[in-house]
Amino acid sequence: MREYLKEGIKKIGVEIDDEKIDKLMEYLKLLMEYNSHTNLTAIRDEEGIIEKHFLDSILLMKHIKLEKGKALDIGTGAGFPGMVLAICNPDIEFTLIDSVGKKINFLKQVKEKLHLINVEPVNVRAEEYINDENRESYDLGFCRGVSKLNTILEYVIPFLKVDGRFLPQKMEGTNEENESQSALKILKSEITKIYEEELPYCKDKRIIVEVVKKAKTDKKYPRRVGIPLKKPL
Repeated sequence: MREYLKEGIKKIGVEIDDEKIDKLMEYLKLLMEYNSHTNLTAIRDEEGIIEKHFLDSILLMKHIKLEKGKALDIGTGAGFPGMVLAICNPDIEFTLIDSVGKKINFLKQVKEKLHLINVEPVNVRAEEYINDENRESYDLGFCRGVSKLNTILEYVIPFLKVDGRFLPQKMEGTNEENESQSALKILKSEITKIYEEELPYCKDKRIIVEVVKKAKTDKKYPRRVGIPLKKPL
């Protein structure tokens, strides 16, 4: 499995050293063990997890463009993409948020066993986590498969600094970027680029949208829990 991961990384076109690959393999082992008794991911075979979770997260490595700073992954689940990216970018501080306690408990174990000092898993909803201290304090935002783009923009953009970047991952052909123009305008952000990627073995297409925050966000966003999902901007 290590060679499968390593070859997949090579096919994507990024470089990750052996020490980080070893940590990713330890993370995989912990995930397989935990998933055997507590459902964290519907994908259960090692090759599937490596490609659909690990390598899918590593696609973002081509577009991070940040050596040091702070990053936020909302709806991280079992740590995708946030935990994978934290392992690969030890000089970036990652906050991993999820409302499901069992998933955050698992990530806390991964943090402890892999001795990761740049990761903070938090069991909370995004709307409840934001405060004066962490509002507009992050350089990068991530969110994979949580909801439609016009909804997740309201969760993520208030956390970002002006000129901060949000890199949501989407399946090909969802057209969500066109449905998000109102939310982008309200949140004073814009889509600056759309990257087309594909997984290295199965060739499934992926879209990475680059959103840049252009000005400060009105403090009334995000709205209270549940509203962004029920009534997207």
